[in-house]
Amino acid sequence: MSEAVPPPRVLVVEDSHTQAEWLAQVLTGEGYQVRVAADGREAIRFVRTEPPDLVLLDMILPDMNGLEVLRFIKSPSGDQFIPVILLSVKSDLDSRVVGLRLGADDFLAKPYADAEIKARAAAMLRIKTLQDQLRGAKAQLERLSVTDGLTGLYNHLHFGKRLGEEFARSQRYSDPLSLIMLDLDHFKRVNDEHGHPFGDRVLRGTAALITTSFRGSDICVRYGGEEFAVILPNTLVQGAQVVAERFLKKMREKTYPVEGVDPGGGNPVEVRVTASAGIASFPSRNVNSPESLVKRADEALYCAKREGRDRSWLYQPESPRCDGDRP
Repeated sequence: MSEAVPPPRVLVVEDSHTQAEWLAQVLTGEGYQVRVAADGREAIRFVRTEPPDLVLLDMILPDMNGLEVLRFIKSPSGDQFIPVILLSVKSDLDSRVVGLRLGADDFLAKPYADAEIKARAAAMLRIKTLQDQLRGAKAQLERLSVTDGLTGLYNHLHFGKRLGEEFARSQRYSDPLSLIMLDLDHFKRVNDEHGHPFGDRVLRGTAALITTSFRGSDICVRYGGEEFAVILPNTLVQGAQVVAERFLKKMREKTYPVEGVDPGGGNPVEVRVTASAGIASFPSRNVNSPESLVKRADEALYCAKREGRDRSWLYQPESPRCDGDRP
């Protein structure tokens, strides 16, 4: 059974008690949940604590001009669309233009009939619904544009953007920044022996393990293929190595059952996949840009692979580099 949709919330801002009661009665009869504010301060408080779906706002209030309330509702910092119908005894063109230019969505000049109020309110609420749907669709598209479809982690495009932002922040405030590059060991062999669907399951499992192994403030990314990256703001390189080693231990302990394998046939029924990690940080010699931070972490990852895999390696400018071809 689907949940009942709550009725639209309408805020009436009107200093006339008689007028407010009449508007509330008319709108309640349409099935709306109506709240009445007698002045501008009360209206702003209601908008802050429980944002309505529609506001009917008198331009003349006892404590402030209704246009001041309108400015607050339509401020650029507002994170949602709230339609506003201005109410005024003034019916001249100038009053309409001022209100509409300040962001009002409709205008009603007093006196008005209840049928007109009903029609205008219904029209504004339809626009509100469409705006909310559009905003939700835009947010979903934005999430999809920065998300890796297989693992649900951020993608390479978002990695570049966030690393640039965090690097600039570290430079500005002299905070440390670390980067961990992770690569699954012998992943081609996993795909060759068990098939790509199994390999995809390993990638998703690794992503899930990454998500639960790092802080909410860390940026976890599928860098590409079987390679992952984690940006750790405000983290020294030694701290990054501690969490990297903790993650690698969890990787050693995690198993992936192989479907369709007969235990009596002598074949393994589960597979373990390890990973190698390269770690670099800023500030550090030879690290002066986001690109150089990636390069140094990648060099450290190369060393971890050369030294036997299933381990972490710190980039240290004073240490000799690993020689040989990258495995």
